[in-house]
Amino acid sequence: MPIDPYTTCPGGTGKKIKFCCSDLLSELDKVQRMLEGEQRAACLEYIDSLEAKFPERACLLSIKAMLEAQLGQEAKADATLSAFIKKYPDNPVALAEAATLKASRESGTAAVGPLQDALEKCGEQIPPQVYDAIGLVAQSLVADNQLLAARAHLVLQLGMGGTKDRQPLELLMRLNNSPSVPLLIKQDMPLLPAPHDALWKNSFNTALEPAMRGAWRLAAKNLVELAARVGDWPIIWHNIAVLRGWLADTPGTVQSLHKYAAQDIPLDDAVEAEALAQLLDADAVDQVDVLTITYAINDFEPLQARLAANARSFPMPIDLARMGTQDEPPPKGAYWLLDRGVPDSGKQIAHEQIPQMVGQVFLFGKQTDRAARLELVAYRTELAQAQLAVNEVGGDALGPAGAEEVTTRVPAVQHVLSWNWRLPDDTPTDHRMALMNRHRKEILLNRWPEMAQRLFHGKSAKEAAGDPAQRIKLLGAILLLELSTDPVTSDFDFNELRAKLGVPTAQPIDPKQVSLSELPLPRLARVELQQLTDEELIDLYRRADHYRHISALRKLAHEVIARPSLDQPHDKAEGLDKAEVYGILAQIEPDTAQAIAYLEQARKIAEKSKKSTAPWDLAELALRIARGEVPEADSLLHHIRDQHIREPGVAQALFRILAEAGIIGPDGKPTGGPQREAPGIVVPGAATAEPGRIWTPGSDQPSSGKKSALWTPGMD
Repeated sequence: MPIDPYTTCPGGTGKKIKFCCSDLLSELDKVQRMLEGEQRAACLEYIDSLEAKFPERACLLSIKAMLEAQLGQEAKADATLSAFIKKYPDNPVALAEAATLKASRESGTAAVGPLQDALEKCGEQIPPQVYDAIGLVAQSLVADNQLLAARAHLVLQLGMGGTKDRQPLELLMRLNNSPSVPLLIKQDMPLLPAPHDALWKNSFNTALEPAMRGAWRLAAKNLVELAARVGDWPIIWHNIAVLRGWLADTPGTVQSLHKYAAQDIPLDDAVEAEALAQLLDADAVDQVDVLTITYAINDFEPLQARLAANARSFPMPIDLARMGTQDEPPPKGAYWLLDRGVPDSGKQIAHEQIPQMVGQVFLFGKQTDRAARLELVAYRTELAQAQLAVNEVGGDALGPAGAEEVTTRVPAVQHVLSWNWRLPDDTPTDHRMALMNRHRKEILLNRWPEMAQRLFHGKSAKEAAGDPAQRIKLLGAILLLELSTDPVTSDFDFNELRAKLGVPTAQPIDPKQVSLSELPLPRLARVELQQLTDEELIDLYRRADHYRHISALRKLAHEVIARPSLDQPHDKAEGLDKAEVYGILAQIEPDTAQAIAYLEQARKIAEKSKKSTAPWDLAELALRIARGEVPEADSLLHHIRDQHIREPGVAQALFRILAEAGIIGPDGKPTGGPQREAPGIVVPGAATAEPGRIWTPGSDQPSSGKKSALWTPGMD
C-alpha cells in the first residue's frame, strides 16, 4: 500500500505524515515497498543511511527496532529501542515494541506491563504495532499457561481488528474447544455495569472507561481507589477480579475473587467465583511428593531377568529409546511395580482383586562414569509398598538404596482421585467401567470428605461443612471437583456428595427465569431442557459443543435427537444435522457398544439424506479397532476402501486411524498388528485435561526433563 500525506505516521506519533514527517514522505514510501517485498536487510541499511539526515525520527526508530529484532540483531534492537523510548517516553509504538521484545525473550506475563504502558498512551486509534503486540503477548501467555489473560488479549485483539484477522480467532477457538482447558477458564467474565441507583455510578463509569480501550491496569487501579471511597460493593470487586485476571495477576485475581465471593451475592455467583479462585491458587493446594530412590545393583543380568519374569513387575509399553537425553542414555528396562500379580482373567474380577501400580523402576546399565543402577519412582504415600515390591522382585541381585530425592509434587486431591490399575486384558469394557465408577464413588463420597486439606485450614471437608463461614469455600471445592471430573467416564451425581455433607444442592434452572445467552458455562447442564424452545435448545447445544462442556452437551444432544420438530431443517435449526448430533454422542459415550449404536443412527440419517456415510464408517472403524473386534474392523476397512476411498479426505482419515492404532507405520507399511498401549491399564481421572489429572496453574508446564512424574498412558 503506497504511503500518502494523510497516512498515519508509523512511528506512533498519532499524527498524519503531512503534519509529522512530510519531508520523509518519499523515503517512507520506499521503506514501505521494501517491507512489502520482505527486503528486510536492505531496508535496514536504507534506514541507517536516512538517519544521518533525519536523526531521532520516531518513524525510522520504530521500523529500525522492528527490523533489527526480526534479523536477530538483539543488542542493536535493544539500543535502538532504548533510544526510541528515551526520546519519546509516551510513544505507544515504542512501548509496544518493548512489550514485543519482553514476550519473545522472557514471557507473556512479563510483557503485560509494557503492553499496558502502550495501551494507556494510545488515543482513539490503535497503531498497528500495538495491535500486533497484543497478539504476540496473547500467544506468549498461552505458552505461560496464563489462559485467562491469553483469552482476554485475544478477545481484545478481535474487538480491535474484527474477524478478518484469522489468527486470534483461530487460537481463541482452539482454547475454547480444548478439553484440556478447564471450563472455568473458558468462561467469559464480562465487566458488569454499576447498579442504576448507585450514588457512585458516574465515578464507577469514569473509573472503568480505560478498560474499554484495553487499559485494564489503569481501570483496576481506579476501581480499587473507588472501593476505598465508597465501600466494598460486589460489582466493584467483581470487575477488579476480572481485570486482574486479564492482566495475568494471579495473586491479585485470587484475592479479589475471594473478596467478591464473600459479599452478599447470589449463591451460584459466589460458588463459581470461589471455585475459580481455588483453581488458580496453587499455594492453597496440598501436595504429594513424587520420590526417586536410586539403588545399587549387585548383579545386573539376574536383576533384569527377575524384573522380566516376576508377576509383580510389568514392562511398560513404551519406546525406551525416547527416554534418553543428550547427557543420559535411555534405560535398559522400564517396569511398573504392582501390589500383586495380575489375575488370569478379568471377566468377573472383583474390586479388591485388582492389581494397583505402586511405583515404577528404571534399569540403567553401566556407564563410563557411573555404575549400573535401578531408579525407583513412587508417590510418598505408596513408597513403603513400592520398596517392599522392589526388594521382593530384586532379591540379592539388588544393592542398597540411596537417599530419597523429591523430583516433583502433585496436588493431593488429584492423587486421591487418580489411580493406576492393571486389569487383565480380557476384562469386559462394561465391567471395567462399572469398577471405575464404583471406585470413584467410594473416593468422592467417603475418602475425599475425610481428607485434611490446607484449603479448610487443616480440617476436612466433613468438618468444614459444620462451619457456616466455610460454606462457600466448601461448595466451591465441590464445584471444582465436579467440573474437573471426566464426564465421559463418570456417572457420579455430585448432589449426592453435597447432600451427604449437608450443604445446598445444585438445583435445576428454569430457562424462563434467566437470560440464557448470559448463563455461565458451569450452569448449562442444570437447565430444564423440556422448557426450552427449539431455538433456545439449539443455541445451548452449539454453545456446549463449542466449549466442550461434555456434561451439558450429552444432555442437550439427547434432547435434540428426541425432538421430532428438529428432524427437518427449518429456520431455527439451520445447519443442524441430527447425524452429526449422533456422531457427537458417539464421541462422548464411554460404552463403545452404545457409541456404535449412535453411529448406526447417524449412518441411517446420512443414507436417508443421500449423503456419504464415510465419516460414520471411519468413526466406527476406530471404535472396532479399539475394542479388538478384528472381523468387524476388517469388514469395515474393506467397505471403506471399496466405497469411500476416493471421497475427499477419506484416504487421509483412514491412514491416520490405522497409524494411530499401530496397524501401519509412518511409511504406510503394515506393522504386523495393532500396537495397543498398556492393554488393560486404567488410569481414570479427575480431570478432562488428561486421564488421572486435575488441571492446576502451571500443570501444563514441562518438568525438568527427568523421569520424575509417574507415567500414565498417553504421556509418551
